[in-house]
Amino acid sequence: MQRMTYPHIIASMRRWLVVSLVGLIALILAHKIALIYRFQPGISLWFPPSGVAIALTFWFGLYGIFLTEIASFLMSPFWGLTDWEQLLGLLDGIEPLIAWLLYRRFWQGSLRLKTLRDVTTFILSVPIAACATLTVVGSLSWVAVGKMSASSLAENIPHWWLGNAMGVMAITPTLLLVLTPYLQSWGWLRHSEALNSLSKPVNFQFSRCLFFEFSAIIFFCLTTAILTVSETNHTGFKFQQFSFLGFIPVLWAATRFGVTSGMVISSFCVLVTLFSYLVAYPNAILLPNFPVQPEVLHVHKLSLLVQCAVALLVGTAITERAKTQVALAVERVKLGEYQARAELSEKLIQLNNSLLETNARLEESNRDKDEFLKREQALRRRLGNILESMTDAFIAVNRDWQITYVNRQAAIINAVEPEELLGKNYWEQWPATKGTQFEWEYRRALNEEVSVHFETLYEPDNMWFEVHAYPAEDGLGIFFRNITERKQAEAERGQILAREQAARSEAEAANQLKDEFLAVLSHELRTPLNPILGWASLLQNQKFQGDRLIRGLETIERNAKLQIQLIDDLLDVSRIQQGKMVLNIQPVNLVNTIEAALETVHLAVQAKNIQIKSLLEKNIGMVSGDVARLQQIVWNLLANAVKFTPSGGQIEIQLKRIDTFALIQIKDTGKGISSEFLPHVFEYFRQADGKTTRQFGGLGLGLAIVRHLAELHGGSVHAESPGEGMGATFTVKLPLMRDPPQIKKDSVTPNNSLSLAGLSILAVDDDTDTGEFLTIMLEQFGASVIAVASAGQALEVIAKSPPDLLLSDIGMPGIDGYTLIRLIRAMTPEQGGQIPAIALTAYAGEFNQKQALAAGFQMHLPKPIESQELLKAIAQIFADKRGLGTGD
Repeated sequence: MQRMTYPHIIASMRRWLVVSLVGLIALILAHKIALIYRFQPGISLWFPPSGVAIALTFWFGLYGIFLTEIASFLMSPFWGLTDWEQLLGLLDGIEPLIAWLLYRRFWQGSLRLKTLRDVTTFILSVPIAACATLTVVGSLSWVAVGKMSASSLAENIPHWWLGNAMGVMAITPTLLLVLTPYLQSWGWLRHSEALNSLSKPVNFQFSRCLFFEFSAIIFFCLTTAILTVSETNHTGFKFQQFSFLGFIPVLWAATRFGVTSGMVISSFCVLVTLFSYLVAYPNAILLPNFPVQPEVLHVHKLSLLVQCAVALLVGTAITERAKTQVALAVERVKLGEYQARAELSEKLIQLNNSLLETNARLEESNRDKDEFLKREQALRRRLGNILESMTDAFIAVNRDWQITYVNRQAAIINAVEPEELLGKNYWEQWPATKGTQFEWEYRRALNEEVSVHFETLYEPDNMWFEVHAYPAEDGLGIFFRNITERKQAEAERGQILAREQAARSEAEAANQLKDEFLAVLSHELRTPLNPILGWASLLQNQKFQGDRLIRGLETIERNAKLQIQLIDDLLDVSRIQQGKMVLNIQPVNLVNTIEAALETVHLAVQAKNIQIKSLLEKNIGMVSGDVARLQQIVWNLLANAVKFTPSGGQIEIQLKRIDTFALIQIKDTGKGISSEFLPHVFEYFRQADGKTTRQFGGLGLGLAIVRHLAELHGGSVHAESPGEGMGATFTVKLPLMRDPPQIKKDSVTPNNSLSLAGLSILAVDDDTDTGEFLTIMLEQFGASVIAVASAGQALEVIAKSPPDLLLSDIGMPGIDGYTLIRLIRAMTPEQGGQIPAIALTAYAGEFNQKQALAAGFQMHLPKPIESQELLKAIAQIFADKRGLGTGD
């Protein structure tokens, strides 16, 4: 056990001194309040010291009982006890002791009353058992010392118990719920329970609606208290009807704002009611008996006690219900992520198989090249043997360059008979040799009397010769042979070697890029799975609530969207490489596109405290293009700038017109690009830092997709950077429309607050969780939803009563979604053959979308689908349907 240091001892002593002073002051003030409402010896309308004492005991254990007995002993003279009778004040320690033993020790109840079990045991242990015990013991003790008559026990015991029970229920739960989180965060509680988000103080954002709601609750409490107390002096129990109205603001606050707000309002109702008694009966304290019938006081105090208990029970039940809903939401998110991971794993397996096939083809190509090289080498050996076995051509000339001898091989080379060459001048017979290496070497051999050896090209016949010339007394002997084939073979061999080396380098580079891409892809897919699985486990095991629960769910959602973005990038690359990227061409206002992209990256910019400087020319004209893909270009460049710009940096985005082009320029003060990597910045799967120690993630696809999309729109993109650490500038150039048309605004715009009241929707999905999610989500907007798990069940429902809208999965056992919609479209309109239909499927490719539309669906939405996207799609479906119906 680690010894406490001197500063720790001093801090602990100061803490206990503060607890003692604050506790005694609170108990003495509570006694003062109780004395105000005293109407008989030792009895008050309500006894707040009981509530304060039990709260102190729950927080600080036996020390709270000690403070209770000291305060009661000090205040006993004010209750009419003198001399040794003051010892009766020590009996007040019985109540917190029994409450502490039963609730904290025996039942192990929570300080924050987290569950219905805690609340039930609290009510049984504290206001019933503990207060009743002190009431009986205290009443008998007061009778024993002569301060209370035995004949009045039947009347005094209910008053005593109800006063103490009201003090407990109006004060103790409120103090525990409001102050326990602060005491725990300050470290003032020894055996501190784990803090969770629901136990933290609630921070309400002020709004006019919230102000009026709180005002209504307070007004209701005041009105109910005044009306109830004003009716207590009348005959009959008409006041009971008003006292029941006190349940309305209490239940309102408990169900609307939780258990803490409900208890605060309950305590406020008790205080207002008791203050109303002081106003209604100002002289009641001086009278020997309270001027209200005991039965009326009993019923009213019991009503207030029940209000506090109901607020505590209802508020706790609401809290537990919220926990259950959160747990169900986490399970649904977890199941969706598991499905997404399984689909992604399947795509990775397919991609790996494709890479393996490519590698196998490369290996086969290498084997073919090796075999070709072997055949070429064998051919060269055979050619060498032939050349070695051949007799060289020979010509002899005299010093006047007249041909004196020609052998058969020389005649064959020149395609003449040997006799035709004899006696002719060498330079006249082959005039093309003059001024070439032939003449230079021959004359050097004669003049210097040296043998020469050279190889040269005879251009007229495009033939290579190897020549040996030997000087003689009467002239020059020339041996030569045709080496054209050898020269050609050497050239081909050089080309083959160059191609083989290039192919080998390409194969090695491809293998390296494949390995690096798989490593990066694995890293980028596993990285968001870690916080997803981690938060899912924490939310399942720790039961987080409030801000921490929202933070966990936001983390799960953000990383799930990150995985979806990775998959979308891979699908975009696949579409680009297959030439299947389709653009929805329309006039586009680039200002709106850039502002939408800025809104998308707003949270990331705010998180890194980056300053955005926007310089947009408003009236530069329209661009003909796909608005979603143009926004993807700007978003990719902005996201790239945010990723590589450090915290506190600056990003400048500029839109301007140059001639007939629109220029979008995004400049950042981030990491910059090295001159070596700048030419490769728009290539697929290329990253400046591909090592495992890299600081920034990603697959290296975003900029490559930007380049291709810009080119599809007839534009271009280029990057500039002074160097690493000096930022980068990306410029997109897009052609402007010469005569932009006037855009007619659609009179029907999908609405996020769409009401589906009165709509009958049929949801078909073999995944039960998806059907349940669609049912709950659509019913919240007023729709009537029927969820079935197969196409057969769907056809049975349509046969009985055709719905207004069909939402169907594609991949289902037995009859798939394509077959289902074809069967429906084959029906007559009266049978439901023209039901609007949306395909909800995990098959997200362009081919799948065309196939769904061709089968008969009006719209194709890929999973996972967010509720707002589905609502917009439903709104668009019915907007189109109304347009067709009215002739628009």
